[in-house]
Amino acid sequence: MIHGDALYVLKTMKYDPDYVLCECDLEPLQDLVSQLELHHRITMVKEPAVCLTMIRAEDSLEKQEFYLGEALTTECEVTVDGQPGFGVCLGEEPVRGYCLAVIDALLDPARCQAAANPKIEEFIERHGGIVTDREKREFNLVLRSQVDFKLMEQE
Repeated sequence: MIHGDALYVLKTMKYDPDYVLCECDLEPLQDLVSQLELHHRITMVKEPAVCLTMIRAEDSLEKQEFYLGEALTTECEVTVDGQPGFGVCLGEEPVRGYCLAVIDALLDPARCQAAANPKIEEFIERHGGIVTDREKREFNLVLRSQVDFKLMEQE
């Protein structure tokens, strides 16, 4: 989860970093964090742990917030060179939770002067495109299976 204040650093990116990091393939994300581990001192504050998180939703008519239910999530907390980082993702994914925590710490505004780590920015841009392309393909597959009831009436 990237801090709200860090978004000014990432405003040149056209993809949401949190979404890309949660939806990208795990192996390239692991490779990125392995490279980052070589250059930073990472301390585990809280090991990746599975927990239940309440999901908030909003009633579209009355605009009132309510809790939809619980979702299984994995959360992890680290420090990278003394900066705290927190990672949370849906499902039981301890490695992804750890990777998110490390990247969160590196994108903290206290660490970033002019720009976020270039390796992280490049990763998000490249894999953001991959995630977007995959979602477009899936959407197009769903569209192909839609039934057009107007055509059925004409027959």
